[in-house]
Amino acid sequence: MSTRSRYMIALTAALGLIMAVLDSTIVNVALVPMAKSLRTDLNTIEWVVTGYLLAQAAVIPVAGYFSNRFGIKRLFIICLALFTVGSLLCGVASSESQLIGFRVLQGLGGGALFPLAQSIAFGAFPPAQRAAASSITAIPVLLAPAFGPTLGGWLTDSFGWSSIFFINLPVGILACVMAFRVLPADKLAPKGTQAGFDYIGLALSTLGVLAVIYAFALVSQGRPGTQTPLNPNGQLYGWGYWPVWAILAFGLALLAAFAVYELRFSKDPVLDLRLFSRYDFTLASIVSWINAAVVFGSIFILPVFLQQVRQPNLSAFDAGFALMPQGLAAAVSVAIGGRLYNRIGVRPLVITGGILLTVSSWMLSQITPATTGLDLLPSLVVRGLGFGFTLIPVQTRALQMISGPALPKASSLYNVTRQIFSSVGVAGIITYFVQQTTTHAAALAQQAQQLLPAGTKLDPNSPQAQAAIAQIRARAGTEGVHDVFILVMIGTIVLMLVAFALPGSPAAEESSGAAEEPTRRPAFSAE
Repeated sequence: MSTRSRYMIALTAALGLIMAVLDSTIVNVALVPMAKSLRTDLNTIEWVVTGYLLAQAAVIPVAGYFSNRFGIKRLFIICLALFTVGSLLCGVASSESQLIGFRVLQGLGGGALFPLAQSIAFGAFPPAQRAAASSITAIPVLLAPAFGPTLGGWLTDSFGWSSIFFINLPVGILACVMAFRVLPADKLAPKGTQAGFDYIGLALSTLGVLAVIYAFALVSQGRPGTQTPLNPNGQLYGWGYWPVWAILAFGLALLAAFAVYELRFSKDPVLDLRLFSRYDFTLASIVSWINAAVVFGSIFILPVFLQQVRQPNLSAFDAGFALMPQGLAAAVSVAIGGRLYNRIGVRPLVITGGILLTVSSWMLSQITPATTGLDLLPSLVVRGLGFGFTLIPVQTRALQMISGPALPKASSLYNVTRQIFSSVGVAGIITYFVQQTTTHAAALAQQAQQLLPAGTKLDPNSPQAQAAIAQIRARAGTEGVHDVFILVMIGTIVLMLVAFALPGSPAAEESSGAAEEPTRRPAFSAE
């Protein structure tokens, strides 16, 4: 296969992936217009996001297994078509129940694209060149948080919320055509040579992952009727809500049963947990888990600060525009990391990225209620560079030495575990932010009350009271952001320390014969 063909395959995979990643962020800014248009409340319409997330979680674990059974090209095109049709149906939905249902359909197609696109791109390159494939498929993941809110805000303001779904149609059709023409034909095992279909593993893994992801999503959902002037978003269900722990325990029990069944009884497991016997895969996965929990969990804080805390609040479009340097810097570091990976290996790149993320977290812990997008520019550039140097090299190292039918399963396992830890991080950081902000607001309100003459009561609807409440909210929210990024800084230091245990340069391993080891192990055979 020529180099040009390999890059065309990787670009086709990335084109399919960009829609699914973008739709994870673009919808958030349109929730309020959706609720008003469909005449429903915000708590109900938030299921447009939650349903999409859960649908993705349901299919990511099994995408690799199904691709080996039915063909990765065939499954990739089916999922592209499902996502595109789901987007069309979302755009024409006339009620909140229709919209939520169609978002679930869209998520089923979009979720499978993550492991499938990675497997397609990596499979087109030999191990020594897979850093290039990883860089191509990573660009959508890194640019979506920066461009999603900006694009979503502009489309919603200019053409209505339906346009954020209709924009997927031409991209989806183009991706389907390119996949049909560019991707190589599937090579399936002869009939009768495959092990029996793993129904038990399929059920246990899907239900277990769904329960765990939903439990963590429930933590950061708002309680209806708890909104106050100082806390307009209301109280969260939080970690003290008993259904969270019940659902989480149920999910973990299912995943434990899944692990026992797959390791002891299944001949063709849905997720091959034996991959964790590989040092490179396991260490790279651990670094990706810390990265997902700490770094990606904190991505949601800056848009909240700019749109709800900073005075004056920024629109979704302006907030997205202010955050754009982060995505652009990440794309630059991906390109640099792709060139350096084969020369210096994963460890120096990830340690460098950890240092940059630590420095940027400290810089972001110094913001004020009047901080502008221009003020954030240096910290966002440093943060974006750190993203690229940590995310892509560990992804490349985890999957670099795995080929054949084991590759799609490895990609599914890598992605689903990273998504679980990302959900943990989002739930933990959002609840910590709300908790700290509420604590700071109560303290500031008490201080303000003490400054008034004894017995004085302000009308809460008076201009003076409204101005005081706005100042308290801004200061309390800013202090909450400070606390979050101090916590994130501690997490990035841990990431940096773990990175020292990552394996060395793959070129050195290949020369010593270590690269041939996977092909000698039946669990990872390409045959």
